Amino acid sequence: MTQSVLAGSLRVAARWDAGALTGWSVQLVRPPVARALVGLAPADALARVPLYFSLCAKAQREAGRLALAAAGCVADTPVPSWQLWAECLHEHLWRLLLDWPRLAGESPRAPAFAAWRAARGLGQAAVIDATRQIIAELPAIAEAADQLAAFAAAARALEEDRPYPWGNAGNPGAGAGEAWVHTARGRLRHALCVDDGRVAAWRIDAPTDRNFADEKGIVERLPARLPSLAAARRAVETAVLQLDPCVPYTVEIVDA
Repeated sequence: MTQSVLAGSLRVAARWDAGALTGWSVQLVRPPVARALVGLAPADALARVPLYFSLCAKAQREAGRLALAAAGCVADTPVPSWQLWAECLHEHLWRLLLDWPRLAGESPRAPAFAAWRAARGLGQAAVIDATRQIIAELPAIAEAADQLAAFAAAARALEEDRPYPWGNAGNPGAGAGEAWVHTARGRLRHALCVDDGRVAAWRIDAPTDRNFADEKGIVERLPARLPSLAAARRAVETAVLQLDPCVPYTVEIVDA
């Protein structure tokens, strides 16, 4: 998956030893994007947020806008719900059409994905129609069952024009606000503080940050038996895809 260098990177490594994996190393590198917003006027900071993220840019912007609103700052207009659902579908389809087929030894459905992406720019009705048509292209891979179910749920929400899930809370008197917005990978959270018309602090907590804080989420998704080095590597990559990092990743499994 190709993404902006601003996204960071993930490296997952372990040693295979007689059917078990040991010596785990999970290195998630994130550039200090939120720090670049400190000192800016709220509107200027919000305008930069989607420029710093190549994935979920609309959700990132909306989480920032909602956090600013909770802090008592009026900052621009909401992102339409259908655009957020379309972005969510895009993230699911990237994995389901490109990455999961590759892991299963099949050819990526790149043309189908490109066609869907082209329709995304034509409006809500076009996205709904393209999403209906792409169902036949989705690989029925058992390990991707949860992501397929999440894709189907997002597709129904788009068709039914449901409000996009979010929440926020804050203390306008203190210039503090926080918000969460649904994404394909889980809840994206922003928390910030505004002082004297400038951003004094801004923190972003993405699902990838939580899912890859250590190896626990990977380990709990591994099968009980890992009979070979190749089986171990595939199992780890499957677990990583199930956790769905929003950054480029590498998996390195070596024989102890």
